[in-house]
Amino acid sequence: MNCSVLVLGAGGLGCEILKNLVMCNVSSIDIIDMDTIELTNLNRQFLFSDQDIGKPKATTAIKYIKTHFPNLPIKLNPLVCDLTTLNNEFYEKFDFIISGLDAIKPRRFVNEIIAQIAHKTSFEKVIPFIDGGTEGLKGHVKTIIPGFTACWECSINTLPKGQDNLPMCTIINNPRNLKHVIEYIITIIYPLGSIKWEEDSIEDNTDKIYQNILDASFKRAKEFNIDTNELNLAYVMGVIKRIIPSVSSMNAMIAANTCNEFLKIYHDLIDVTDSGNIQANNFTILNGADGCFSYSFQYERLTDCPVCSKLYS
Repeated sequence: MNCSVLVLGAGGLGCEILKNLVMCNVSSIDIIDMDTIELTNLNRQFLFSDQDIGKPKATTAIKYIKTHFPNLPIKLNPLVCDLTTLNNEFYEKFDFIISGLDAIKPRRFVNEIIAQIAHKTSFEKVIPFIDGGTEGLKGHVKTIIPGFTACWECSINTLPKGQDNLPMCTIINNPRNLKHVIEYIITIIYPLGSIKWEEDSIEDNTDKIYQNILDASFKRAKEFNIDTNELNLAYVMGVIKRIIPSVSSMNAMIAANTCNEFLKIYHDLIDVTDSGNIQANNFTILNGADGCFSYSFQYERLTDCPVCSKLYS
């Protein structure tokens, strides 16, 4: 497949997306991620092993592919940096962008970049942006084609409340708030997956465990100069009850759907009407929490969207 694809994120989703694209024989793949591999990643990020802990995710993922598939004629390039520091010229090189990110800010950044590129080039350069996201046993895939579909910003109100507060892959190296600190403590220092958090089923020793978490949180917050004015036992318990773990099977399904959207666009299997509208569903929801089902629909663009409305004027 003669095209260049940029994969955003080399975590649970990114590893699956990269593997799928390699198996599709895409001619050129770049993958960007600023994080390093941690022990807690290994249950769902299958391109990494114990020996990779502490290494950059992007370079390690590419090394795995090159080692296990040495004869594939694919150009592979890792980037270890913050994707929001890269300019329009960098993104303009790619034919497709597929996201496996766990945060809102970089998605919004890329969405605005591809809109700017389409507008600047008078639609001579249109880069499809396919965004996958998961939250526990639920996930979504959004397909954004600048000038033809709703952009990512148009559907920002569909996000689960608080989704951007706890990015799983940044809490270890770059905690920015108390929620990141507490999640690190209960994941690395005091792994508490077996404890039931409902008040009517708390065991006798749980109060002591909570206090240990609180003490460790104070210590780590001070190490990273994070304000502890709000930090108390009630705050710790509130954060713990909101954390949703990543599920490897949902990562695999969402990654498969993002790559399926990529293939449909690449093979020109999406119809465009005379008025320039896409005749296809561009928003897919997967739900494995309430049974197992998925549905797709066409998400309408917002006429007053701050990012893409100028593309239709």
